[in-house]
Amino acid sequence: MNTLLAATAHRTPLTTDAQIEDRVLALIGTAGHRQLWMMFLDHDDDQLPVVIPLDDLPRVPDRAQTDVLVGHLAGVLHQVAAVQIVLVWERPGKGKLTELDQAWARAIAENCSRRGVRLRAQLLSHTRGVTILDPADYALTPTGASSAGGTEC
Repeated sequence: MNTLLAATAHRTPLTTDAQIEDRVLALIGTAGHRQLWMMFLDHDDDQLPVVIPLDDLPRVPDRAQTDVLVGHLAGVLHQVAAVQIVLVWERPGKGKLTELDQAWARAIAENCSRRGVRLRAQLLSHTRGVTILDPADYALTPTGASSAGGTEC
């Protein structure tokens, strides 16, 4: 895995999906085991020096669990003066989304939308690399709007 200094990361805004993919690959890399990573961006799309892993999520999401998780995310956003989040779903295996990947991404995106939390991007870290998810991949919107510029959640 590549090493990226926090000072360098903070001075390099993440304005495109490709930049976000590259940053996630540099920081998190390819999948080792199942967990969720949370990254935070400020008003200028700079990554803040806070990256939080969470590895005790249940296999299948439910509304109560996603309510609690997104509530905590909203609290962290406020505490670190961030305005948007990037979520990385790490799990070994191929880069194709599974039904469980889609269920989690959809549940979190819908909950963010209800709470007014801005979700900039969701990505999948898999055994072969990192892939940014298009909201159409997890049916966030019926039109399949692009994730470029973020998904207001």
